[in-house]
Amino acid sequence: MYDYIPFAPFPTLPAFLNWVETRIRCDPTLVLFAVLDKSKTSDAYPSEESPQASLAGIIGLLDTSPDHLRTEIGLLFTLPTYWRTHITANAVGLLLSWCFDELGMRRVQWRSDPMNVASIRVAERMGFQRERVKRWDRVLAPGKEGVGVRADDVMPEGKGLHTMYLAICWDDWGEWRERVLEVMNRNLKSGPSSNAERSMS
Repeated sequence: MYDYIPFAPFPTLPAFLNWVETRIRCDPTLVLFAVLDKSKTSDAYPSEESPQASLAGIIGLLDTSPDHLRTEIGLLFTLPTYWRTHITANAVGLLLSWCFDELGMRRVQWRSDPMNVASIRVAERMGFQRERVKRWDRVLAPGKEGVGVRADDVMPEGKGLHTMYLAICWDDWGEWRERVLEVMNRNLKSGPSSNAERSMS
């Protein structure tokens, strides 16, 4: 899960909660959402009367600018149990619909390690277009695999990260809205498929 993430895994739950507090909640340009699978009852919280949704991952909006009507979909973690299911496409699709149809954004961005083929594939499937690769964009956490640095680098413990930028804009959304809805409904099981349509309308 952390192969293409700049930071290292969180060692404890308090460490994760501290990251959410200091990195996410205190920054008005960021928001983090829980991704819930409501297609079946959670094994952890069974209830005959009111089925509970299962936690399937997280997703967020970053670097949001109300002044310039732009944002970025990121901090996307889908738990391994939900890989190759409807979860990721539907989470991304719902956020795109909210950004363009409700918030009136002009641009939604996506960043990825150029080697992260799966991330780029998801983005392009949902209408994002490749724009550029920004070389040596970030210094990775010690121990993370990345681009090798020079022998006399001042931070030799942190390898480099190139970043691919993709985006979908308001003038793309008119064409891609129905395609995104089709992807969401195609990935859903027969029961919840209508939920995506209602959410996008």
